[in-house]
Amino acid sequence: MMISAQGIEGGCVYAVGRELRAACDAQGNTVMLIDLRPDLSVEQVEQRLSTAKPKESTSTLLRRTIGLPAVAIGLLREVTKNVLPRQASDMAVLIKSLPLQVVATEELDRAISTAGGVAFEELDDRFMLRRLPGVFVAGEMIDWEAPTGGYLLQATLSTAVAAANGALSWWEEEHPTEM
Repeated sequence: MMISAQGIEGGCVYAVGRELRAACDAQGNTVMLIDLRPDLSVEQVEQRLSTAKPKESTSTLLRRTIGLPAVAIGLLREVTKNVLPRQASDMAVLIKSLPLQVVATEELDRAISTAGGVAFEELDDRFMLRRLPGVFVAGEMIDWEAPTGGYLLQATLSTAVAAANGALSWWEEEHPTEM
């Protein structure tokens, strides 16, 4: 996950994008729980945090015991308004489920990928619009929560090939003597 002044992004955010968007649309905002140490159980985090040394700062403790990077510590401080739990058990729970308020999605002109488009039910098996014979769609013209990166490219190109083959097949059916 990447955190910037504009918000959050990355594969884990894209994976739950539909749910976040729906919750924000319905309620005005939502809360996303982030596990800052997914490789450790809450018990392991608590046990490691309980080894605090006298006069050790919280930031040093978090770095030393659970290897929390500075950006994660900064996020903890931001979310808690710099009032971090003193008990190892409370801190462990917070680290394993940090509540991050999501208030909106980014504007369309900054989108990497978008939702919406032509519903699958409107297409035949050749990617042709049922209501507009001879019109074919592919890629992000279709309503699906597309993954980003290479997966999006692969899916877009694959549906484009399928639509092109569908268009050729349709043309041959409609114009049998012209081929």
